[in-house]
Order: sequence, then structure tokens, then C-alpha cells
Amino acid sequence: MRLIWTFLAFQRIFCSPSLDSGQSWPNWLGPNHSGSIEGVTLKIPKGNEEFPRLWSAKAGRGWSAPIEKNGVVVLHDRVDDYERVRSLDLGTGKQNWVYAYPTSYRDDFGMNDGPRSTPAIAGNIVISHSPEGKVFALDLEDGKPLWSRDLRASYQSPKGFFGRCSSPLIINRKVILAVGGKKAGLIALSLNDGKTLWKSQAREAAYASCIPFERNGISMIISFLRDGLVVVDEKTGEELFFGPLRSPVNASVNAASPLLINDRVFLSSCYEVGASLWKMTFPVGTPSKPSFFRLWNLQERLDCHYSTPVAFQGHLFGFHGRQERGGALRCLRLSDGRVMWSESSLAMGNLLRLGERIICLTEKGELVIFKADAASYLPLFSQQILGSGRAHFAFSDGKLLARDRSRLVCYDLLGE
Repeated sequence: MRLIWTFLAFQRIFCSPSLDSGQSWPNWLGPNHSGSIEGVTLKIPKGNEEFPRLWSAKAGRGWSAPIEKNGVVVLHDRVDDYERVRSLDLGTGKQNWVYAYPTSYRDDFGMNDGPRSTPAIAGNIVISHSPEGKVFALDLEDGKPLWSRDLRASYQSPKGFFGRCSSPLIINRKVILAVGGKKAGLIALSLNDGKTLWKSQAREAAYASCIPFERNGISMIISFLRDGLVVVDEKTGEELFFGPLRSPVNASVNAASPLLINDRVFLSSCYEVGASLWKMTFPVGTPSKPSFFRLWNLQERLDCHYSTPVAFQGHLFGFHGRQERGGALRCLRLSDGRVMWSESSLAMGNLLRLGERIICLTEKGELVIFKADAASYLPLFSQQILGSGRAHFAFSDGKLLARDRSRLVCYDLLGE
């Protein structure tokens, strides 16, 4: 049954031709796929002042993050036995439309049974991916369905411990997803009609989302699957590189997305995987396959459970340790993996870097702003804006969009 109600990273490396950068936040980890934007200066409130909340709207269950493009906010959530993809106005929070479909997904561990992956927008199309493996393409203007795919049926994509979590990556009219299983590692669907364009070598899926990269005439997709680092050709799905990096523990997840910093790729996970830095090189001349060399692989430095770190001036800032055991916010030197400082006063959370300042939204709903400084942890501001939750957040047109288990809120961070 389907119901339709009408109602800039360390430096900017790659921007998909099908996505707008500008002031929009149209996909997981933003326009640069890095959780970072350059050229933005936050105005920290003075004294007892706080950032003003512009609006609040009800939200259902799930850990899917909000996204935004051209004044339209999109959120994927769940209410009762229906998953919903909704459109809201950025200025007012008023709902434009909602598309809902039935779901029977249940988490084997009794955790949140809502969607985990974050939708993506390209042109006038919204793509969502449910924990049951259902992919929907919707019209951004009115929410009407354009096409759909059941990846569980097509590829026997495994449920894993927490359902399907890969956020769609849209590039060159392709929708890239990590499905995993015996039939494919990654797949590419046509943005126009949902047909399969290619599938990469079969590998086990994880929970991290893919990122794009272009160099030396080759457009590539970088992914962190269950077995390790996988790089494929964006045009054909041909596997260009595989670097083994797997936990010895079966009950484990790789959830933090790969982070691209110039010609290096950072990967991190808990469960005895640790953090690793890989350098890519290309032969001089015509387009050719890259070579990857692991610079270092270290334990207990910056082992990311689910939150993707951010990079700035040769350093990484991220959360180390298992979420359920408590962890620490850390600064890691990229060149050798040295921990520059560690701060355990914050609850675990997600990070977003705007210029020289980093925004943290903790699992307890506290908004914390600190300076991206390798010398020490320098908090600048804090404000309680939500209840508990684990979803990432978005920044667009000076506005912060964040959610917890029951609300979606919009705050003005630039005062414009």
C-alpha cells in the first residue's frame, strides 16, 4: 500500500557534477562528502544569549539525517508501521508533502527500527534507502514516486545486525549504494529509471556510505566494506583496489564513512580494527589505475564507532571508542597518528566543521562549538537544543537542521 499526501574537508576535493554545493546540504556529509565547509564564520552568541530556534516539527523514529536543497528540507523517518519521506519548507517548517509506505522491519537487537541511511537529492529527484533494502525515487516538487527497487529481492542484500544503512551517493546520473552479499559489493542504478547499470565484485556489506573521487582522468567510488577498503571505477564498477582491513570479531560494524584528504584516505572502526591512513598514487600520463599504500594502521588512537571525523590543517577531529562504553573527543595528527589531545567531558556525537570551528551535536542533544585547534580542546559555546538521539545533522544557508527521536528543529546560526 502506498499513500501520497499532497501537502567546503580539509580542502575542497571533489564535488559531484549532479549535486549543488553552494549553500545546500543535499546528501550525507554535505556537498563535499566530508562534513566540512570552508568560508563560513560562525558568530558565537555573547553572554547568556543563545542561537534562536526558527521552528520545530514532529519527527518519527530513525537515525536518518535531514538534508536540504533550494529551501526544501527532506527527512526520512518512521511512524508506526509506515516509513515516510517528507518535504518541509526551510523557512517555516511547514510540510509540503509526504510519501509513506508500509514496513515490517524489526531490529534484531531491539534498537531503533526506523531508517538509518540519509536520502540524497540531485536535480529534482530525491533518493531514499530503507533498512529493508527498498529504494525510492521521488519528485522533489510533489513527492510523487518515479521508480522503486527492492535490493533485498534483486541482490539478497543481507540485513546484517542493524538493517541496510548505506546512504545513496548520486553522481553522473547514477545512484551508488553498498549492498553487499553474494551478488555484489556496490551497485549503480540509473537515476532516470532505477535500472541496474553495473555491480562490483561481491563483498560483504558494512554500514559506511560511499564517497566519490576524481583524479588523473578516472572517476572513482571509495567505500569501507566489511572486509576493508574498496575502490571501484564509477563508470563501470570495475574494482580498482582492495585493501584488507577486517575485524576479528564477528559481531562488529564499520560505520564511519571513508574520509578523503587530498591524496589520502582515512578509515576507522572499533572492534580491533583501529585507524588507518592510505596514500594513493597514479602513474604519470594517460588515465590509469591508482596504487594505494597504507601509511599506518594504529589501534587505540581514533577508533570511530559510528561518527565520521572531520579534517583541518593536517589533523583529524573525531570521537574515539565504543558508544555504549563511553568515549572521548580527540585530535589526531594525520602524518603519524599521534593523539594531540583527548577530551572525555562530552557525550558521543556527530561533528560538522565550518571553517576554523567545529560543531558537535552530542547524543544528549547538546550543541557544542569548539575551535579546530591541534594544541588543545577549546570550547567556545554550548546550548541544549534537543533530547537524546544519534542522527547526524545538516547546515544550509546559515541554518542548522537537527533531529532527535521526536522532533526536527531548525536554528539560525548566522543571524541573517
